[in-house]
Amino acid sequence: MRIGVVLNILDEEYQISVYKGIEQKARSLGVELVCFQQENAKITEDEPVSRFPKKEYFDLDGIILVTSVITGNADFTTKADVERIWGNLPVISVGQRIEGIPSVLIETEDSMKQLVEHLILNHKYRKFLFISGAEDHPDAEEREQIFTKTMEAYKPWFADLQYKLKRGYFTEVAAIRAMTEYMEEEKTSPDVVVCANDNMAIGVYKYFKINPKIKECAVTGFDDIPQARFEIPSLTTVHQPLSEIGAKSLELIVELKKGKSLPQEVFIESRVVYRKSCGCKGSKDDFASDEEQFRAMQANYVQSETLLRMVSHIGQDLNYGESFGALKYVVRQNLNQLGLNNFCILRFSSGNPKGPHLKNMPVDPLFVRRSGNECYEFDREMRMPLGQFYRRFYDIDPQTKPSMILKFLNAGNELIGCIFYEADENVLPYLSSIAINIAHGLNRITIADERRKRSEFLEREVNERTKELVEANNRRMEVEAEILKISELERQRFSNDLHDDICQRLAGISMLCRSYSNQDTPVEKSQMLELAQLIGETLATTRQYAHNSYPVELESLGMNHSLSNLCNTFMAQSGINCEYEWGMPKGVHFDKIQKLNIFRIIQEALHNVLKHSKAKNVWVSVKPEARKTVIKIVDDGVGFLNDSEENGKGNNKGLGLNSMQYRANQIGASFVIKSNKPNGTCVQLSLSNKLLEDKNKK
Repeated sequence: MRIGVVLNILDEEYQISVYKGIEQKARSLGVELVCFQQENAKITEDEPVSRFPKKEYFDLDGIILVTSVITGNADFTTKADVERIWGNLPVISVGQRIEGIPSVLIETEDSMKQLVEHLILNHKYRKFLFISGAEDHPDAEEREQIFTKTMEAYKPWFADLQYKLKRGYFTEVAAIRAMTEYMEEEKTSPDVVVCANDNMAIGVYKYFKINPKIKECAVTGFDDIPQARFEIPSLTTVHQPLSEIGAKSLELIVELKKGKSLPQEVFIESRVVYRKSCGCKGSKDDFASDEEQFRAMQANYVQSETLLRMVSHIGQDLNYGESFGALKYVVRQNLNQLGLNNFCILRFSSGNPKGPHLKNMPVDPLFVRRSGNECYEFDREMRMPLGQFYRRFYDIDPQTKPSMILKFLNAGNELIGCIFYEADENVLPYLSSIAINIAHGLNRITIADERRKRSEFLEREVNERTKELVEANNRRMEVEAEILKISELERQRFSNDLHDDICQRLAGISMLCRSYSNQDTPVEKSQMLELAQLIGETLATTRQYAHNSYPVELESLGMNHSLSNLCNTFMAQSGINCEYEWGMPKGVHFDKIQKLNIFRIIQEALHNVLKHSKAKNVWVSVKPEARKTVIKIVDDGVGFLNDSEENGKGNNKGLGLNSMQYRANQIGASFVIKSNKPNGTCVQLSLSNKLLEDKNKK
């Protein structure tokens, strides 16, 4: 049987005493415990409700709810309120009555009344100060009502009987503040200060030590925590059998789980313990002598100081740690001194868990110690659900069943992880402080680790981007060099054409004219016709060179007509059949740069067909396809690309191909050269219609 215990933080005697009673009874009955520490919070808020353990988180068979965890929840009083959190899971309430739920309660009314009557009748105190607990806390309200009712009952008998109420919130600091307010108002000390718990009574002691000039008075407490005996004078209080009610609650949850019918309320009697603080000489449970009390106080002080120094030392070491390895080292070095054989640090892997997501919230087991041995196998198995980790943790050593305590780790309002541990009673209060230090260290290291990873990512991105820029710059320089080389070759070819063709023709005409001028007879008509034919051929050739240098008709006649002429001229000069298709809709226009570059790419592709392909047919088309304008030059020749040269990636990429790629880049078009199945080559240029639309808008 696995029972969940839900209570407040285990850093004060009430919670610890109840829990130890539950734990001792669980060991004797062979029941497995999982204790969940919760911050005081409103049940109506979504976040606190979500952090209460559900049955499915740890396969729980029942819940013991120590209701001091539910502060400020006067409406949390019925079975329906409990079922909102745990459904039909068996629940036992400890400390507060919940309608429809078996509740273990302490009968305090008679004890509180008996204590007040003792102060009035035995010690004849007439001027009272009552320091109450937290507002809306059921125990605080009940004790305040009993005190007030008793005082009002005795007022008719004692005319000088008076009292005042102050709020103390169950803490020493709050009690000191309440005393300060009272003295500012009354100027003189009361006869006796009655406190709703022992912690506030000890706070009153400290107030008088801080203000030695103020006359001390009698003081009483409530709960009878162990420290009450060590105070000077020893504290008169109401003893609550906290361990007994813890043990009783476990007995009841076991019986409830077995299907037995239980009473709605089970009461355990409290009793007044008269010691020296109220003015009595003490009781039989007081120390036999002042020397014995002093030795007990000294032993308690030494143990407390040792643990406080250890907590401070651990906190400092955790504050200096800069890695998860350093955090684990600090924990590892101090566990033996704290007697922690079972201890785990878990980090939630993502975000702030809410509601049902907590069940499957992935955790990273940063540190796992089971039965005194560190479990390194979890270092390789990160990100598992919290419930799965808990089962794996128990399977490591199934022969032992420790009572594990869970404490959430918070960074502000964010839930960043939790710790699991088993500890002795005297160590429990100090583990709350250690948990805070671990949370701060874990949060700082996590943030630093995220920053480091982000920095490494940005560095990689910068390196990749730099590499891309260098490669792009190198490619640009290569392209510029190719363009310069192409320009030089074009100039050289143009120069050679002028020298070998036009100049030779002009030289022939010059020689012919000189010959005609030197003959004795007049020039005949046939000779003049021959001269005119030579001049006409030279003029036509010159025009063709000018046309090849810049196709003027692109502007005057349009792109469709210019490409048609280009294809017809190619077919006439090469003897290769060339079919041309223009499929662009009306209203689509190319700008001057687009026209010229597309024209030159087609011109260069046809030149390559003539020079390399040995083709019989070539097809040139300009058509729209799926938001793009696609220009294709396809032949049925032998092809000149192998697989490694697809898309111009081969090592034999010539000047013509570089020129076409460069021109495509100039107009933002994609350029592809691929094999045409079953034979031949396909040159394809794709231009986004958006580029055409932007140009048309401009």
